[in-house]
Amino acid sequence: MSKIRLSEARDLFSRELDFPVACATVEDELGEVLLASPAGSPESIGDALGRCGSREFASADQLFGALLMSLGEQYIGRKGYDDRGTTPGYDDEVSL
Repeated sequence: MSKIRLSEARDLFSRELDFPVACATVEDELGEVLLASPAGSPESIGDALGRCGSREFASADQLFGALLMSLGEQYIGRKGYDDRGTTPGYDDEVSL
């Protein structure tokens, strides 16, 4: 099994697949490719797409978007992070 970074997935889809493509074809051809995770164990493209519910993808961009929406929580940045809220420990809030 090969492992790639998530940022490389769209290029992989463009190189290896002919669009439109069925989800089953993506799973057969690239399903075992692992996506490196910033926090936690890697997940395969097949496992992630198994949760997306789409049957066909019109383009590499559409496939990549479905993949992003289907990834597990190990691909999420800091949980609960909100750059618009207040910083704990500071009483003064400044709005720009």
